[in-house]
Amino acid sequence: MDLNCDNAKKTRKSYPNHRKLEAVSYAEKYGNAAAAKEFGTDESNIRRWKKQKPVIKAMNPKKRCRRSRKEFWPELESQLKTWIISRRNENRRVSTTGIRLKAKELAKHLKINDFKGSKCWCFLFMKRHNLSVRAVTSIGQKLPKDWEEKMAVFGVFVKNAINGVNFEHIGNMDEVSISFDMPSGFTVETKGSTDVRITTTGNEKCNFTVVLCATADGGKCKPLVIFKRKTIPKGVFPKGVVVTANEKGWVDADMVSYWLENIWRKRKNSFFCQKSVLIYDSARPHITEEVKEKVKKYSQLAVIPGGLTSKLQPLDLSVNKSFKIKMREKWEDWMVNGYHSFTKSGSIKRASYAEVCQWIDECWSEVTADCIKNGFKAANICEYPTEALTTVISRATDSEEESEEESEDQIESEIPESFNELFDLFNTESDEEFDGFN
Repeated sequence: MDLNCDNAKKTRKSYPNHRKLEAVSYAEKYGNAAAAKEFGTDESNIRRWKKQKPVIKAMNPKKRCRRSRKEFWPELESQLKTWIISRRNENRRVSTTGIRLKAKELAKHLKINDFKGSKCWCFLFMKRHNLSVRAVTSIGQKLPKDWEEKMAVFGVFVKNAINGVNFEHIGNMDEVSISFDMPSGFTVETKGSTDVRITTTGNEKCNFTVVLCATADGGKCKPLVIFKRKTIPKGVFPKGVVVTANEKGWVDADMVSYWLENIWRKRKNSFFCQKSVLIYDSARPHITEEVKEKVKKYSQLAVIPGGLTSKLQPLDLSVNKSFKIKMREKWEDWMVNGYHSFTKSGSIKRASYAEVCQWIDECWSEVTADCIKNGFKAANICEYPTEALTTVISRATDSEEESEEESEDQIESEIPESFNELFDLFNTESDEEFDGFN
């Protein structure tokens, strides 16, 4: 192969800083093109070195490139890092665009005129200070400063409230917002693809609400589905789901009252229940005086302090995420294998109300009792006996039953034969004979 041919791939070269300065001086006298020809490099490099002349002069002449990544504006970068850390301590989002804008603001304040705040500078700044772009693991309110004290007070209150209450009458209610389209943000695609699309029906922002309630024994109340419309949709819905509607598609005080009357009050074994406890968060519709009075008719109320649902809400700790994942799986299976109807323009219509309710019923039935119990255990509301203790209790119960059977056999063996004969007579004689005997 001829290495001198025009199609041969050019090899990259590196130049020491003193060589770059010589090329810049030559270009200033004879022009960029002549300098590029003289030093055997591209004209673009000559132009770039001319722009970086002050920086190159300040560097070691024997160095070949800027691999040290030393900051040129240490005061600016120090203040910028302090700003980023303070924002993250408040759980505020920090983007690369926000970093560049803040850096330009600081440069103006520090009277740095040659600062541009480019994307390349932002990348090198983050690398110098051990910063990177991370996926958000949790979205929610910041924990209050006295959250540990509030958790302790709430824990004492709940322990007193559930004292003597059967686990099947300790409930936790929470609302989950779900959309008709639930695409994942990740997909498998060939490397280098610039267009990575996911087909949906276009209803990612069309939401409805599912009100879930679980009890500490692993039991589940019927889900309440609230669609965003003026009238309740018509259709055949599964028996395990209660369907209603309002204009907002969200829970208000009327919906909480509706849920109390039609679901919580009608839960399993609630008719003979003398004492029960209902736990939910401090959302505004939950804590109106009207709703509180209605809850007190049926149960003792325990309201989770604001900002502590991530610590004290059993459904948030174990159930809601599992439920949403199962719902997404149902939607993805429907998109691939389900029966679809189309609009006049050829777009796929969203799933019907009946289909969505069927998914909810199936997903809620798939949530296991252990999953629910783990939420109550993680919230430190209920303490369940360990497996070993359960085995010991069951063995003790079995031994007691066996001892009772043995004692009954012993008593029967000690009964005199005359009593046994009289007992047989009562069992064999007819009613008329028995009456005559009396």
